[in-house]
Amino acid sequence: MLEAVGVEPGEEQVYLALTAAPAAGAAELADRTGLSRAEVDRALAGLAGKGLVEVRSEPAGLIRAAPPDPTLKLLALQRMDELRRAQAVIAQLAERFEANGPAGGGADSVEVVRGARAIAERYAMLQREATQDIRALSRRPAVAVPATDNVAQREALRAGVRYRVVYDRDLLDPDSPQIPLLLEEWAALGEEMRVAAVPFKLMVIDRRQAALVPPDVAPREPVLLVVRARPVVDCLTWIVDRIWESALPVPTALSALPDGPLAVDDRRLLALLLAGYTDQAIASQLGVSMRTVQRRVQRLLGLAGVQSRIQLGWQAARRKWI
Repeated sequence: MLEAVGVEPGEEQVYLALTAAPAAGAAELADRTGLSRAEVDRALAGLAGKGLVEVRSEPAGLIRAAPPDPTLKLLALQRMDELRRAQAVIAQLAERFEANGPAGGGADSVEVVRGARAIAERYAMLQREATQDIRALSRRPAVAVPATDNVAQREALRAGVRYRVVYDRDLLDPDSPQIPLLLEEWAALGEEMRVAAVPFKLMVIDRRQAALVPPDVAPREPVLLVVRARPVVDCLTWIVDRIWESALPVPTALSALPDGPLAVDDRRLLALLLAGYTDQAIASQLGVSMRTVQRRVQRLLGLAGVQSRIQLGWQAARRKWI
């Protein structure tokens, strides 16, 4: 998804429409994408700033997509470079505090917690201190309270704290009988969840403090760094947000996703989509408007728990929808 390189969802939708065919103006793009005119105008302004659209004077006002290469490659390289710099700062911080202990940076800015039991207690306390939101990256090894026993998270969710968690792909073992039930419970309580390749364990609380299990550090006992220095917390928040933007939704109610054929209308729509028909051609085939086609495709994407039409095709085959 282009969101991973800084292209907003609305911008991506407009850019993909332009890669299919140029547009005579913003009004045509609004009709083709289902976005409002204001949303299209904002998307075009953002794409222009990134060098991803061209406006031709002849014919007047013709809007074309700029070639994705090298512009998107450059955006991707910039994001990768920013992430590498941020990870280098974190690694240096972890190394310094592992070597020097709490005195290395001042007890007021960084707290070093050692041992599984102490980490579990501190982790629960941090969640109980949250008043607004918690953003987290979750991966093995488990050095805090197991997810199935996380009473503090249940209490925070019920109190209205917003949770956004990116789970590492390896953590969501489809063969584990607990995973679907656990995800369903968190989702029912309001947790927003996605899946991606997670580089390290991290939790940011109200953008005021962060709890980090240092990456690439193998101490004799587990170590948790609780960071309160604002520049470092801002850096860690940025990392969580970037990973969240590029992550994929987690299908929470796995048992609720239908297996077997869909309804006749949805099955026909899906067959045309997978055959490579454009939205306009599908609309003509089905006798509906293009916006209706786009709304129905978005519903199928949500039902499958995916973000792209390619992923929808894979899920459709996996679940025998057609």
